[in-house]
Amino acid sequence: MYKKITLLCLFFGALMLHAENKNLPYQIAGQAVEASNGKTIPYATVTLQNDSAKVLKKISSDVNGKFSFAVKEKRKYTVVLSFMGFKEAKVVANVTEAKTDVGKVAMEEGVVMKEVSIVAQKPLVKVDPDKLTYSVEADPESKTSNVLEMLRKIPLITVDSEDNISLNGQSNFKVLVNGKSSSMMSNNLKDILKSLPANSIKDIEVITNPSSKYDAEGVGGIINIITTQKKMAGYNGSINAGFDSRGGYNGGLYLATKVNKFSFSGRYSYNHFKDPENKYTSDRTNFISDTYRTTNSAGNSTYNGSSSNFSGEASYDIDSLNLISTSFWGYGYDYRSKSLSSTNVLDINNARSQYFDNVNNGKTNYNTLSGNIDYQRSFKKPEKTFTVSYKLDNNPNKSNYESDIVNTFNYSPYSQRSVTDALTREQTLQVDYYDPLSPKHQVECGVKAIYRQNDSNSDTYLFNLQTSNWDYNQAKSNELDYNQYILGAYGGYVLKLKTLTAKGGVRTEFTWNNATSTSATETKFNNHLQNVVPYVTLNYQLKPGKNIKASYTQRLYRPGIWYLNPYVNTTDPQNISFGNPHLKSEIAHSFELGYSAFTPKFNFSLTGRGAFTNNSIESLSTINSDGIKSTTYKNIGTDMNVGLNVYVSFRPSEKFNIYYNGGGRYTKMQANNGYSITSKGYTYSNYLGARFVLWKGNSISFNGGIYSPSIMLQGKSSTYSYSGISMSQMFFDKKMSVNLSVSNPFKKTQIYSSNYNDPNYTQHSESTYPSRSLRCSVTYNFGKMGMDVKKARRGIQNDDVKSGGSSSGGGN
Repeated sequence: MYKKITLLCLFFGALMLHAENKNLPYQIAGQAVEASNGKTIPYATVTLQNDSAKVLKKISSDVNGKFSFAVKEKRKYTVVLSFMGFKEAKVVANVTEAKTDVGKVAMEEGVVMKEVSIVAQKPLVKVDPDKLTYSVEADPESKTSNVLEMLRKIPLITVDSEDNISLNGQSNFKVLVNGKSSSMMSNNLKDILKSLPANSIKDIEVITNPSSKYDAEGVGGIINIITTQKKMAGYNGSINAGFDSRGGYNGGLYLATKVNKFSFSGRYSYNHFKDPENKYTSDRTNFISDTYRTTNSAGNSTYNGSSSNFSGEASYDIDSLNLISTSFWGYGYDYRSKSLSSTNVLDINNARSQYFDNVNNGKTNYNTLSGNIDYQRSFKKPEKTFTVSYKLDNNPNKSNYESDIVNTFNYSPYSQRSVTDALTREQTLQVDYYDPLSPKHQVECGVKAIYRQNDSNSDTYLFNLQTSNWDYNQAKSNELDYNQYILGAYGGYVLKLKTLTAKGGVRTEFTWNNATSTSATETKFNNHLQNVVPYVTLNYQLKPGKNIKASYTQRLYRPGIWYLNPYVNTTDPQNISFGNPHLKSEIAHSFELGYSAFTPKFNFSLTGRGAFTNNSIESLSTINSDGIKSTTYKNIGTDMNVGLNVYVSFRPSEKFNIYYNGGGRYTKMQANNGYSITSKGYTYSNYLGARFVLWKGNSISFNGGIYSPSIMLQGKSSTYSYSGISMSQMFFDKKMSVNLSVSNPFKKTQIYSSNYNDPNYTQHSESTYPSRSLRCSVTYNFGKMGMDVKKARRGIQNDDVKSGGSSSGGGN
């Protein structure tokens, strides 16, 4: 009750403190219109300056392009109008009487305005016909949060208590970085996003129904992470550092420069993390065995490590119509883990059948290096482009785990070492052509070729007590050589009428897979697939700022190497896991209907979505008569879900904002390949947040969320909730910011539980881990502001491998 009263007091207090003075004696009014046809321009950014070019006020015009300022004194003022896609317009207002009307201010098309001119009114969420954009840089909590924590706030994205990510209720989606793929994002996605600082991210785009220019992969859609790209003229940069209450610390550096026709920007960050002890328990009942009827496990684990990432962009203007640009992205992730668990097995009479302790130590290293070069040929016709792109993506991964089974009863003790050395290399060549035939008609087309190499060597060694040596075990080792060739072509058409925009297209893809898996025996497998993927979306403008959209598309889901690797992970001998090299692609039909309304003060989005997937790839766990649980992936069933997502943001002034993100979904999953398993039910998610500005350069934010149990093919997880408070203060003319945040201030620990139900077994598991943490960071900006590093408008976007795989399924 006290929390609610406090929030209400802050809410009404902010409104009263920052109410505008409506009684100023003089007024300046006008209206923004298009120079070509006289149409009004809604929500243009209008800036009032004095004769020294000092900014006095900044507002947005209304839905009809009208604006007005209240001023204190008679003098000359300059009114500056800006809007995306138009040249900046200026008009002088000489205030000599109570009301000065500058009339209709004509704005000419042709120049996209710099974003810095509209930062003051930039909303957290922007809804476009084919995507939704969340402005991370406009969120004050980005100064102390990581990227995974930002995802919790974004409509259509859900992050559960174990940090598993879903998009539109689907776990199979694709993550891009600056519109380009990185195989890094296909492996242990949640750990990577947790290690990336949010202050290095500009926007996160959610593309639930990608057009034909995107690869057909990703049933749930695409999450595109856009990194910060600051402006430049001469040079500019920033430096930041932070720490948390768990012993973690981080730092980063950004630098950009421009010399004549050459531009360059680069960013580097380092993060050291340390997690305190996590505790877990598990109780499993095996219905097909009397000897190994009940298995009880309990243990604890800790892990710590570091990550570093860097990125850069460069461009060279050959002339006004020819541009060469390049970019690169690198990431390194290294951590160590320790765990100790005790396992007790009972028979049907509750007498002990087995007992052992498992001491596990491991270290894992992920790396990635991606680079691309683009050549763009422009034409005298605006926006018409021809682009040729090449991209190389290299992703080596290594891990080393050692397990010691000790203190045994009716169980053979042993020591095992598992060493995995994996490499994914991707080469892509792409050609794109875009032509706006007229203001109403646009066409695009392109071709792409991908060559993907996946190599994984997983070696297992057993310690020989007699010789004190590690002996190689061929039966538990595996070598996978997997090559994939993809050839795709697409064509698209856009029709833009006064209130209706229609997009349609088709994409065809040919895929060849060749693989060899070698352990005790050698297994070869190959296949050839052809898919034709249609796409259509309609957007109707009811009035400026209010839109209805509908879309349909098909999406494919190709399993990555983590899902294909047949290596058997026996780190936990009672719970083994392995991939399935015989997995096939699945196809999903996706429908979407949405309504959005946007004004400078109010933002509302309502989106309904349905998806149906055949031959769904699902995680499946089975148990044998010895009480050993095996987990792998299979094409076994159908996955159907329908849901509704709501996003509301209310900003009565620039100094107060409250927002809600929530929704509900009905899911039904069914196995139809020799397994009689059905799982269905309703899920929900709710997120509420508010931001206040209490004084100049200050902001304070409150947020909280609650999620229902997630539905899995063989069970459900527990309800999850969280909360947070953060405060930011600017210094030195906004060049330095100090940020402080607390996660889960009212909850010291978090308990996550899951229940699995199968005809042959049931299992209940619980994990308890510290949830409260305090973080502090300092950022300092230096240099001048100016123009961006130029980039080709079109480039390679390899969104054709499922993200989110982990060692649990594919084997470390």
